[in-house]
Amino acid sequence: MRNKFCAVAVAGAFVAFAGFNVQAADLRVKGTIAPASCSFTITNSVIDYGRIDPNTLSATNYTKLGAKSTPYAIKCGSNVKTKVSLKAIDNRASSKIPNLMISQFGPNYVDRYQYGLGNTAKAQKIGGYVVHLRNSVADGKAVSVMGSNNNGGVWVPTSTEAVGNAATDLTSWHTGNFTPVSLNTLSGNLEVHAVINKTSELDLNSQVNLDGQATLELRYL
Repeated sequence: MRNKFCAVAVAGAFVAFAGFNVQAADLRVKGTIAPASCSFTITNSVIDYGRIDPNTLSATNYTKLGAKSTPYAIKCGSNVKTKVSLKAIDNRASSKIPNLMISQFGPNYVDRYQYGLGNTAKAQKIGGYVVHLRNSVADGKAVSVMGSNNNGGVWVPTSTEAVGNAATDLTSWHTGNFTPVSLNTLSGNLEVHAVINKTSELDLNSQVNLDGQATLELRYL
Protein backbone atom coordinates (compact mmCIF):
# COMPACT_ATOMS: atom_id res chain seq x y z
CA MET A 1 0.00 0.00 0.00
CA ARG A 2 2.83 2.40 0.78
CA ASN A 3 4.28 2.09 -2.70
CA LYS A 4 0.90 2.67 -4.32
CA PHE A 5 0.25 5.76 -2.20
CA CYS A 6 3.58 7.29 -3.10
CA ALA A 7 2.94 6.86 -6.78
CA VAL A 8 -0.39 8.64 -6.59
CA ALA A 9 1.08 11.48 -4.56
CA VAL A 10 3.83 12.17 -7.13
CA ALA A 11 1.34 12.22 -9.99
CA GLY A 12 -0.84 14.69 -8.16
CA ALA A 13 2.08 17.03 -7.52
CA PHE A 14 2.97 17.02 -11.24
CA VAL A 15 -0.52 17.93 -12.33
CA ALA A 16 -0.67 20.78 -9.86
CA PHE A 17 2.72 22.18 -11.09
CA ALA A 18 1.69 21.99 -14.75
CA GLY A 19 -1.22 24.26 -14.07
CA PHE A 20 1.01 27.27 -13.18
CA ASN A 21 1.32 30.24 -15.62
CA VAL A 22 4.89 29.76 -16.94
CA GLN A 23 6.83 32.70 -18.47
CA ALA A 24 9.47 31.97 -21.19
CA ALA A 25 12.20 33.77 -23.10
CA ASP A 26 14.30 32.63 -26.08
CA LEU A 27 18.05 32.23 -25.87
CA ARG A 28 20.12 32.35 -29.09
CA VAL A 29 23.80 31.47 -29.42
CA LYS A 30 25.61 33.04 -32.40
CA GLY A 31 29.11 33.49 -33.72
CA THR A 32 31.28 33.07 -36.78
CA ILE A 33 34.16 30.71 -37.34
CA ALA A 34 36.29 32.29 -40.06
CA PRO A 35 39.97 32.83 -40.83
CA ALA A 36 41.57 36.23 -40.60
CA SER A 37 40.79 38.41 -43.58
CA CYS A 38 43.61 38.47 -46.15
CA SER A 39 44.02 40.36 -49.41
CA PHE A 40 45.83 39.21 -52.55
CA THR A 41 47.01 41.71 -55.14
CA ILE A 42 48.98 41.56 -58.39
CA THR A 43 50.52 44.92 -59.29
CA ASN A 44 50.07 44.45 -63.03
CA SER A 45 47.51 41.77 -63.79
CA VAL A 46 48.04 42.08 -67.56
CA ILE A 47 51.25 40.61 -68.94
CA ASP A 48 51.66 42.15 -72.39
CA TYR A 49 54.16 40.81 -74.90
CA GLY A 50 53.27 43.56 -77.34
CA ARG A 51 53.76 43.08 -81.07
CA ILE A 52 55.70 39.93 -81.96
CA ASP A 53 57.39 39.80 -85.36
CA PRO A 54 56.41 36.52 -87.10
CA ASN A 55 59.93 36.36 -88.55
CA THR A 56 61.30 35.79 -85.06
CA LEU A 57 59.21 32.64 -84.67
CA SER A 58 60.16 29.17 -85.86
CA ALA A 59 58.10 27.23 -88.37
CA THR A 60 59.40 23.87 -87.16
CA ASN A 61 60.03 24.39 -83.43
CA TYR A 62 58.29 26.05 -80.52
CA THR A 63 59.56 29.55 -79.71
CA LYS A 64 60.25 30.52 -76.10
CA LEU A 65 59.60 34.18 -75.41
CA GLY A 66 61.32 36.14 -72.65
CA ALA A 67 60.11 36.03 -69.07
CA LYS A 68 58.00 38.91 -67.75
CA SER A 69 57.21 39.56 -64.11
CA THR A 70 55.13 41.73 -61.82
CA PRO A 71 55.09 42.11 -58.02
CA TYR A 72 52.44 40.33 -55.98
CA ALA A 73 51.50 40.66 -52.32
CA ILE A 74 49.38 38.99 -49.65
CA LYS A 75 48.36 40.94 -46.55
CA CYS A 76 46.53 39.46 -43.57
CA GLY A 77 45.43 40.93 -40.25
CA SER A 78 48.34 42.25 -38.21
CA ASN A 79 47.29 40.48 -35.01
CA VAL A 80 46.86 36.91 -36.24
CA LYS A 81 49.22 34.99 -38.52
CA THR A 82 47.40 32.98 -41.18
CA LYS A 83 48.23 29.98 -43.36
CA VAL A 84 47.25 30.56 -46.97
CA SER A 85 47.70 29.03 -50.41
CA LEU A 86 46.98 29.85 -54.04
CA LYS A 87 44.51 27.96 -56.21
CA ALA A 88 45.14 28.49 -59.94
CA ILE A 89 42.46 28.00 -62.59
CA ASP A 90 43.41 28.05 -66.28
CA ASN A 91 40.52 29.67 -68.14
CA ARG A 92 42.07 28.65 -71.47
CA ALA A 93 42.87 25.05 -70.57
CA SER A 94 41.32 23.69 -73.78
CA SER A 95 44.09 25.39 -75.78
CA LYS A 96 46.97 23.55 -74.11
CA ILE A 97 49.48 21.81 -76.36
CA PRO A 98 50.38 18.46 -74.74
CA ASN A 99 53.97 18.27 -73.41
CA LEU A 100 54.75 21.79 -74.65
CA MET A 101 56.52 22.89 -71.48
CA ILE A 102 58.43 19.63 -71.05
CA SER A 103 60.01 20.31 -74.44
CA GLN A 104 61.09 23.80 -73.35
CA PHE A 105 61.77 23.65 -69.61
CA GLY A 106 62.44 19.99 -68.85
CA PRO A 107 60.71 16.92 -67.36
CA ASN A 108 59.46 18.70 -64.22
CA TYR A 109 57.09 20.82 -66.31
CA VAL A 110 54.28 18.37 -66.93
CA ASP A 111 51.00 19.70 -68.30
CA ARG A 112 49.59 20.62 -64.87
CA TYR A 113 52.09 23.53 -64.95
CA GLN A 114 51.06 24.74 -68.40
CA TYR A 115 48.49 27.45 -69.10
CA GLY A 116 46.97 27.89 -72.57
CA LEU A 117 47.35 31.00 -74.73
CA GLY A 118 44.00 30.53 -76.47
CA ASN A 119 43.10 29.62 -80.03
CA THR A 120 43.13 31.44 -83.36
CA ALA A 121 39.94 32.16 -85.28
CA LYS A 122 40.54 28.83 -87.01
CA ALA A 123 40.80 26.98 -83.67
CA GLN A 124 44.58 26.61 -83.90
CA LYS A 125 46.40 26.47 -80.56
CA ILE A 126 48.60 29.53 -80.13
CA GLY A 127 50.91 28.27 -77.39
CA GLY A 128 51.19 28.29 -73.62
CA TYR A 129 52.93 29.76 -70.60
CA VAL A 130 54.11 28.87 -67.12
CA VAL A 131 53.68 30.87 -63.91
CA HIS A 132 56.44 31.07 -61.28
CA LEU A 133 56.52 32.67 -57.83
CA ARG A 134 59.96 34.24 -57.44
CA ASN A 135 61.74 35.96 -54.54
CA SER A 136 59.02 35.22 -51.98
CA VAL A 137 59.39 36.90 -48.57
CA ALA A 138 57.03 36.35 -45.62
CA ASP A 139 57.19 38.80 -42.71
CA GLY A 140 60.70 39.87 -43.72
CA LYS A 141 62.13 36.36 -44.14
CA ALA A 142 62.76 34.44 -47.37
CA VAL A 143 60.40 31.50 -47.89
CA SER A 144 60.32 28.68 -50.44
CA VAL A 145 57.50 27.61 -52.72
CA MET A 146 55.89 24.20 -52.36
CA GLY A 147 52.92 22.46 -53.91
CA SER A 148 50.19 19.95 -53.17
CA ASN A 149 48.36 17.87 -55.75
CA ASN A 150 45.68 16.65 -53.31
CA ASN A 151 44.18 19.89 -51.97
CA GLY A 152 46.74 20.29 -49.19
CA GLY A 153 46.76 16.72 -47.89
CA VAL A 154 50.48 16.35 -48.64
CA TRP A 155 52.95 19.11 -49.48
CA VAL A 156 56.15 18.66 -51.50
CA PRO A 157 58.93 21.14 -52.27
CA THR A 158 59.38 22.44 -55.79
CA SER A 159 62.71 23.59 -57.18
CA THR A 160 60.96 25.22 -60.16
CA GLU A 161 58.63 27.50 -58.13
CA ALA A 162 55.98 26.82 -60.79
CA VAL A 163 52.27 27.09 -59.97
CA GLY A 164 50.17 24.05 -60.92
CA ASN A 165 46.61 24.41 -62.17
CA ALA A 166 45.18 20.88 -61.99
CA ALA A 167 41.85 20.56 -60.18
CA THR A 168 43.45 19.46 -56.88
CA ASP A 169 46.58 21.64 -57.02
CA LEU A 170 47.47 24.20 -54.35
CA THR A 171 50.63 26.29 -53.96
CA SER A 172 51.96 27.62 -50.66
CA TRP A 173 55.20 28.63 -48.90
CA HIS A 174 57.44 27.04 -46.26
CA THR A 175 60.65 27.70 -44.34
CA GLY A 176 62.17 24.23 -44.60
CA ASN A 177 59.76 21.86 -42.90
CA PHE A 178 57.29 21.56 -45.81
CA THR A 179 54.45 22.90 -43.69
CA PRO A 180 52.63 26.05 -44.86
CA VAL A 181 54.04 29.04 -43.02
CA SER A 182 51.77 31.27 -40.93
CA LEU A 183 52.13 34.87 -42.04
CA ASN A 184 50.92 38.43 -41.82
CA THR A 185 52.45 39.63 -45.08
CA LEU A 186 54.04 37.98 -48.09
CA SER A 187 55.48 39.51 -51.24
CA GLY A 188 57.40 38.44 -54.31
CA ASN A 189 57.40 38.44 -58.08
CA LEU A 190 54.91 36.59 -60.26
CA GLU A 191 56.82 35.54 -63.37
CA VAL A 192 55.27 34.47 -66.68
CA HIS A 193 57.21 32.64 -69.38
CA ALA A 194 55.37 32.19 -72.70
CA VAL A 195 56.00 29.75 -75.54
CA ILE A 196 54.56 30.13 -79.06
CA ASN A 197 53.47 27.22 -81.23
CA LYS A 198 55.26 26.35 -84.48
CA THR A 199 54.18 28.85 -87.12
CA SER A 200 53.50 25.92 -89.46
CA GLU A 201 50.59 25.20 -87.12
CA LEU A 202 49.26 28.77 -87.26
CA ASP A 203 47.57 30.87 -89.92
CA LEU A 204 49.59 34.08 -89.92
CA ASN A 205 47.72 35.71 -92.79
CA SER A 206 45.70 37.52 -90.14
CA GLN A 207 46.57 38.90 -86.73
CA VAL A 208 46.95 36.34 -83.94
CA ASN A 209 46.19 37.59 -80.44
CA LEU A 210 47.71 35.90 -77.40
CA ASP A 211 44.75 35.21 -75.12
CA GLY A 212 45.99 33.66 -71.90
CA GLN A 213 43.73 34.05 -68.90
CA ALA A 214 44.04 32.48 -65.47
CA THR A 215 42.37 33.03 -62.10
CA LEU A 216 44.50 32.91 -58.94
CA GLU A 217 42.42 32.43 -55.80
CA LEU A 218 43.65 32.94 -52.25
CA ARG A 219 42.71 29.91 -50.13
CA TYR A 220 42.91 29.63 -46.34
CA LEU A 221 44.44 26.51 -44.82
